Amino acid sequence: MIIDFHTHIFPDGFADHAMAALSQNAKVGYSAPATLHGLISSMDECGVDRSVVLNVVTKENQHENVLRFAKETNSERIISFGSVLPSSVYALEYIWKISDEELKGVKFHPALQRIYPADEQYFPIYDLARALNLIVTFHVGFDPSYPDELNASPESMLKIAKNFPGLRIVAAHLGGLKMAENVLDAVAGQSDIYMDTAYCADPWLDRGLLREIIKKHGAERILFGSDYPWHLPSMEISLIRSLDISEEEKEMILGGNARQLLGI
Repeated sequence: MIIDFHTHIFPDGFADHAMAALSQNAKVGYSAPATLHGLISSMDECGVDRSVVLNVVTKENQHENVLRFAKETNSERIISFGSVLPSSVYALEYIWKISDEELKGVKFHPALQRIYPADEQYFPIYDLARALNLIVTFHVGFDPSYPDELNASPESMLKIAKNFPGLRIVAAHLGGLKMAENVLDAVAGQSDIYMDTAYCADPWLDRGLLREIIKKHGAERILFGSDYPWHLPSMEISLIRSLDISEEEKEMILGGNARQLLGI
């Protein structure tokens, strides 16, 4: 089973507008339509069995709509995560709602949500997520929309993990977008944090450095993610299959680890 742990979609009538705005702000092109149909078509073409959709709340008034969309798209093949705006007074309430809707996780995007996730004011959110056995996924490292800001460093994930043992943390973009050397030196092998491979099939990351991080951190804590629609799943699948690691490790990364983490 191949499981893509990092994808994004929007409602059909909003997807083109959302991607045009995001692409313009980030000055980065995208590879496919950010719709449910587009994602499933890409999965079929690339041999992906299931995908985790990471929804993001960036404004207070988006909470209900994002939760509703996550619930509507959640299915056997699509595993939708909810999201909360950590600075909201309703953050804890929506963590409960995400759990009540039987969604498996929560996505935080510190750059777009304008937060620093290791700030202790957000610790009650992580404490509740841990109590409810929710997976928490963070965008870590730089973001093209805010290229000169660093809201979530690789080290910030270590601080959260240290304060909340047992919290299931996924640090996206191999623990830090455009921060691979920092991840290798300071984070890899230091905790049981999961890292995904979203947007790793890109010139910012050298294959040799990717292999070193996997070896140091442990293949059992690496998850295949594509960052669809920014990348097609085939791009990261090809990258993983090309690495000088064992076939067993490749299969773990492509789906075995995610299957265990998600309990499917």
